[in-house]
Amino acid sequence: MPRQEYYQNGQLVKVEDTRTLSEAIEERKLVWADETTKLIRTKVTETDERNCANGIYEGEKKEQILAWVNECRNKYLACKVTAMNCTTNEEVDAIRCE
Repeated sequence: MPRQEYYQNGQLVKVEDTRTLSEAIEERKLVWADETTKLIRTKVTETDERNCANGIYEGEKKEQILAWVNECRNKYLACKVTAMNCTTNEEVDAIRCE
């Protein structure tokens, strides 16, 4: 994160964010993607997700996996849409995809 910190007598007195809005959005998208993956893993293992994608699971198990993955993905996409409407880095940084 390109930020400039200013100290006076050993105390942090000011932090200047030098990122462009586009850089802030891209940075947060990476964080949100990681958070989304972690959220998916709370209910669906990577193996289950892969088996579902490969057609090994059918019926209710497949529906449950897809529903959870889609719910998590939709949260991520909502954060991206919100970020695209932001006008400052602070607004972007305040978005939480939970």
